[in-house]
Amino acid sequence: MSMLSGSGLGQGDGRRRRHPVATGVLIVLMMLVLFGATYGAIRLVKGGGSADPSASASTPGPCVSTTVTPGAALPKPATVTSNVYNATDRAGLARTTAATLKTRGFGIGSIANDPTGKALTTVGEIRYGPKGKDNATLMRFYVVGATLVLDQRTDATIDVVLGAKYKGIPDQKTINAALAKPVVVATGTGCPTPTPPTPSTKPTVSPKPSATGSATKSPSA
Repeated sequence: MSMLSGSGLGQGDGRRRRHPVATGVLIVLMMLVLFGATYGAIRLVKGGGSADPSASASTPGPCVSTTVTPGAALPKPATVTSNVYNATDRAGLARTTAATLKTRGFGIGSIANDPTGKALTTVGEIRYGPKGKDNATLMRFYVVGATLVLDQRTDATIDVVLGAKYKGIPDQKTINAALAKPVVVATGTGCPTPTPPTPSTKPTVSPKPSATGSATKSPSA
């Protein structure tokens, strides 16, 4: 009888020794399940987040329209020095234009025939260096229709080169109205890309150089 009791006690002790092991296994299993659920959630979040940047990158930003006054950001004529050149055969064109620009407040440098020897068939050119961009932009309100031409000069002076289609400088009232006229400027990645103008199919014919050189044009400044 005592043997049976001992045997029973032994079995009971064995069960008690196995109980902590089973509990440990359950804890490990629960940790594995929890780890798997957490890992899956992280992958899901990362997967959803990785799609967002591409979606946002493909979505254009806003297009903001701002009304600006052209003359507000441009210099005053008194701060601009301009050379005036004649690229036509109209005698005295550079001198009379320079005199008019001087009465409007511009500083005047050289008055002569175009040093490049061009014979311009257009309204003219306004040549400038990187430092004279704003000066050239202002002058274009005075020499309407002239083409802005960037060159490599290092100062802020500009050249007004008069061509065959030049008709004169508008009255100051007209120029002031143009400088004060509000202009809507659109900025932002969502703004439509402006369509470039269709180039003319008519070929540009370069004028033939004078056989006598620039000497025949010397009186025309």
